[in-house]
Amino acid sequence: MATDSTKTTNMKQRLIVTAIDIGTTYSGWAYSSLNEPEKVYANQTWYADEGSLASLKTSSCLLFTPDKKFKYFGYKAESEFVRLAGEKKHQGWYFFKRFKMALLNDQKLNRYTTIDDISGREMPALVVFANAIKFLKDNFMATIRKRVPSLKDTDVTYVLTVPAIWNDMAKRFMREAAVEAGIPNNQLVIALEPEAASVWCQGLKTEIQRCDEMDVLGISAVGTRYMIVDLGGGTADITVHEKRPNNTLLEIHEPIGGPWGGTEVDKNFIELFEVLFGASDWEEYKRNELEDLLYIYRDFEAKKRNLQLLSPKQMILQVPVSLKEHYERNKDRSVSEIEHLFDGNIIWQKDKLKIDASLIMKCFEGPVQNVICNVEEILSKRKMRNVSKIILVGGFSESNYVQERFTAKFTDWEVITPVECGLAVLKGAVLFGQNQSVVTARIARYTYGLDIAVPFDLTKHPTEKLVYTDVGRCCKDSFWKAVEIGQEIKDGHEVSRIGRAVNDFQDHIILTFFKSTERDPLFTTDKGCEAIGKIDVPMECTLKADENAVEQIFIFGGTELRFKSKHITRGDTHELNIDL
Repeated sequence: MATDSTKTTNMKQRLIVTAIDIGTTYSGWAYSSLNEPEKVYANQTWYADEGSLASLKTSSCLLFTPDKKFKYFGYKAESEFVRLAGEKKHQGWYFFKRFKMALLNDQKLNRYTTIDDISGREMPALVVFANAIKFLKDNFMATIRKRVPSLKDTDVTYVLTVPAIWNDMAKRFMREAAVEAGIPNNQLVIALEPEAASVWCQGLKTEIQRCDEMDVLGISAVGTRYMIVDLGGGTADITVHEKRPNNTLLEIHEPIGGPWGGTEVDKNFIELFEVLFGASDWEEYKRNELEDLLYIYRDFEAKKRNLQLLSPKQMILQVPVSLKEHYERNKDRSVSEIEHLFDGNIIWQKDKLKIDASLIMKCFEGPVQNVICNVEEILSKRKMRNVSKIILVGGFSESNYVQERFTAKFTDWEVITPVECGLAVLKGAVLFGQNQSVVTARIARYTYGLDIAVPFDLTKHPTEKLVYTDVGRCCKDSFWKAVEIGQEIKDGHEVSRIGRAVNDFQDHIILTFFKSTERDPLFTTDKGCEAIGKIDVPMECTLKADENAVEQIFIFGGTELRFKSKHITRGDTHELNIDL
């Protein structure tokens, strides 16, 4: 049995909606009030380098003491670790930087998964993410209570952003991390990053005046189709939306993407140093000169955004004295040899590295080309022929090089980079929290279903699937399909089945939920099938198998999959977690 539910999925409206964006490179929070939901405020007091740099987001870094106690988050964590490293006191401390990428495509992700810090030392990923979320939550509450002293914890709805291309396990993991951070389940919303950006862009005004109204990037008219390309520090998320009536959005292409964000440029840049020093010498430098290494990273991060395709220039990096000393000491080399090694494209003069723009462009080429190829593939599809605009959002979209590459490549589309595109996800997540039904339908990325036992049929089922139960001979590992890949699913779409116990007097059953890349898998053991979670469903232990039945209800179409069970005899209903 399948039914569509069109009722809103919004939770109880609270006084404040706060979005928390844990980015690969930068993180932050923003909020709006119930009285003025469209007025979104971001924190503006993140300072780096003893106040010399102020920004709307802070660095995604955590510092833990040697006994694994949380110490600092953000710029303060980075600065403190740099200080410890400079005094050679950092040994034993745990420093995590760009830890978010650990969740991308981790097929074995669970609450016990560990991740490595900058020195390769392990900590539970749940602890790392929970402390990051808790810091931002607490920082927000401390800030807002200066303005609204009477605000209670229960007055806030929290919205946590995640990449749309993350799998269901990663989204569930982030919810568990938020609960560990002290955010109750009933106050938590998960928002998909490109969707949040799309919601924000719907409200951005341009300078074009039409019919006495400010045009909204040209995407406000019902029926307008546009692509959102969310380029963050770690990932690229690409999706296509259509504007629908009542200020709602329809997803017309499922999100696709990959690890093609700004950090890939950084990795390619660091490979230049590996060529320069040799892999082993460079690893030695990273171990021994962490303070100077972080300064190199910061300088490159600040300067890479200004690289231009049309008027390339040298990139001049300030480099620490330790780099030259390490280079010349290890193999009795001279920095004058570098010009020959790189055909004059790198010149080392005193405390500066002058790097030709052509080398820096090669650092950009791989990740940017991957994004462009995927955008091309989507736009080439027949159903995308009415897409007229490409909107670039995310921190990596602030790069002049990225903008110029897109404008040069997609001449038949209008390429738009909104002002403050790096904040589009964060601010849009606030608006999404105010109205979670703004996206009316999404496209299923997989076929979803359950592992069930069905009556055994010798003409259809292989004998190795045969099992004996109290209800007779059954075929195990059968795939019961709830939705199929590519299906348009409305927000709140419910799919249900009647599930029965297979043995007498069962007090519970364990359902295993699967996804598949195939449209019609027969068995959960087929190629392309993957278990993504388990559900513990309470049953009635006083009943025989044929009387012990529950209605199993899956709720699709939102940013997360939800499950409810209703016992046929008792009539009680439970909303249950899909355990990782």
